[in-house]
Amino acid sequence: MLPLAVSAQSAFEVASVKLNATGNTAWSITYTADSLRATNATLSALIQSAYGIREDRLVGGPGWGRTTRFDVNARAGQALPREQLRLMARRLVEDRFGVVLTREQRQQEVYALRLARADGRAGPDLRRAPDDCIGSPADRPIPQSSTGAAPTTHGRCVTMTLLATGLSRTLRAEVVDQTGLPGWWDFALAFTALDAAAPPGQTNLPTIFVALEEQLGLKLERNPRGSVEYVIIAAAHAPTEN
Repeated sequence: MLPLAVSAQSAFEVASVKLNATGNTAWSITYTADSLRATNATLSALIQSAYGIREDRLVGGPGWGRTTRFDVNARAGQALPREQLRLMARRLVEDRFGVVLTREQRQQEVYALRLARADGRAGPDLRRAPDDCIGSPADRPIPQSSTGAAPTTHGRCVTMTLLATGLSRTLRAEVVDQTGLPGWWDFALAFTALDAAAPPGQTNLPTIFVALEEQLGLKLERNPRGSVEYVIIAAAHAPTEN
């Protein structure tokens, strides 16, 4: 469980926060061995990165926190583990933006991701990943691409927990991994978007629910009432630039 106050943690030796007024929408947050560099990032994105919070689980705070962009450059005095840098990033958003976070449990729709086949076999497009996945980071992103209403999701060296997280974003509902499948997996999944009509030539694509079962041998079982944790931005203020 992530800590929501880290004032006792060490801070970056040098840190600058500047407003980015380019009007661009592209942004990035990068950690090196001894630094944090954010370009054109919102306060919301900075909090998500520092605390490991999903975008749809972070709510509240001032409106500008999701629209105003900042450049952040922070450097530690030595090379440090990634998690230590994230703790220092939390200290930075506390100190420079006055961020205070709290937790709240909310009741909402939840899905369980489970094996669809009684024999426990995976579908044709879900394959055990090769051994070179050893040491892959737990927050490895799932690359995605989409054309029209036909998203295609490709995963390499993905755990079932991470797949469930990606499905949560697609469904805009909590998905919990209950497959019991350990280790790393490669997959490809093609389906028709839930909120759009399929364009000509793509009407034969299945919904995400059918695609999961036919292509990956998995299924989603719906529970209309489940407890989901949200993180609330209880307080924040605009930073003083330097």
